[in-house]
Amino acid sequence: MYTELFKLCGFESEEIERERPRIDRTFEIAGIGAEDVKQAEARVTKYFDTSLSSVRKILGIWLKQLMDLTLSKEEGKTVVYTSFPSAGVIGLSANLASEKVYCQAPEIVLDLAMGQIFGKLDPILEAAEEHGLPPGLGMCSLNQARVGAIIKGIAPVPDFTLTSGFFCDQTAKVDDFLHEVYGVPCVFIDSCLDSNWDEFPEISPRRVQYLASEMRRGFDEFQQVLGIEITEEARHEARRGTAKLWFAMAQVWELMRSDPVPISQVDLGLFFWMIASIEHRAVAEGPEAISTLIREVKQRVDEGKGVIEKGSPRVLLAIHQATDPSVVHMIEELGLAIPITGLASISSTEVAKSTYATTEERRADTELRRGLYHSASALVYRYKELCNSWNVDGVVNLYPFSCRPAAYPALILKKSIEEELGIPVLALEGDIWDTRDYSAGALRTRVETFGEMLRARKAVTAS
Repeated sequence: MYTELFKLCGFESEEIERERPRIDRTFEIAGIGAEDVKQAEARVTKYFDTSLSSVRKILGIWLKQLMDLTLSKEEGKTVVYTSFPSAGVIGLSANLASEKVYCQAPEIVLDLAMGQIFGKLDPILEAAEEHGLPPGLGMCSLNQARVGAIIKGIAPVPDFTLTSGFFCDQTAKVDDFLHEVYGVPCVFIDSCLDSNWDEFPEISPRRVQYLASEMRRGFDEFQQVLGIEITEEARHEARRGTAKLWFAMAQVWELMRSDPVPISQVDLGLFFWMIASIEHRAVAEGPEAISTLIREVKQRVDEGKGVIEKGSPRVLLAIHQATDPSVVHMIEELGLAIPITGLASISSTEVAKSTYATTEERRADTELRRGLYHSASALVYRYKELCNSWNVDGVVNLYPFSCRPAAYPALILKKSIEEELGIPVLALEGDIWDTRDYSAGALRTRVETFGEMLRARKAVTAS
């Protein structure tokens, strides 16, 4: 029933046979039948460049992650759900410290596997809406995916959760909801997004020390609830594994400076989400997939091949779609090249050598320098930096309406970039987690108009 789908996703015949019991059980639990498999084959063929071995490999990693999530409790794991975005190194450290621990943000796995590959995320979101997270209240669809999957039995009830509530206050409330309903204990890591507007890229030592103390406390509570010691060796390996993947992807992003752009951001998004929500499979299988990607993209650059016509306007996209690949393809089909996205890059502020002494302080310093955990002004700073370093013609800020941290600075970002850099910004309300209210078709007219304006500006500049 599913052999062709798994071959499309990089599985060899012997691997399919070896994994067949796990695949069968996962499909049974997730309610994936023959028609769903046909739909998945059609979606993979339509949306992803399966001519690339690297893309097939990364699709396979997401199918394996779906199996790991669904079967984690049955396979005797202690199940820990982190929030997204989270202090990922803590969760990865636990994964690397013990084979008996499964630690991941389940909503990302569900969005990528059940959403992008199978197109079956909506029933999961609807289950959450019927049980405590109602529609029409701006509920984050990531949180709905977490709750809905637990209700439907696709994701097991976790043994506890590790939550950062300072970026998304909703997530902390949702995990508190899981505590009240299912008795799931939760470890919270706190911080603060407030700062003076012109503070960034300077980082207040008080903020570093506070976040570091929260990480240290959270880590201690995490070990206590988990009942295992997470050694410094495991923590070091987690930091090293994460950095290795990010810096490997940096080589791909440099290749994306080529004209024409050699690969779609739809395909690169599969790699971005793997690193942004990192767990043990990413560390074990990710390096080979990215190494293959570098080689294949470089070959395209050398041959002058691309997904968009050479000389097309180049735009910065806010973030990769997590559920619906058609949105990014629509932007590309309208003749806009997307060399980079706002979060899938390493900022110059991140690579500055930290002057702090302790592991937690250095980690907190790095997280704050990334901008996302710092403030709205830091996010604007980062976007302006990317506009300059990538010499883009425009910005498509497709921000998720239901994500308060991403939505509230949208118009501030537009005003700042247009007035200070003279680069047009399309502030496009959507939802990268939920396809029900914002489809590619609904967004197309505004993107098309924006693209025509960018081409006209580019022609004037050239003449």
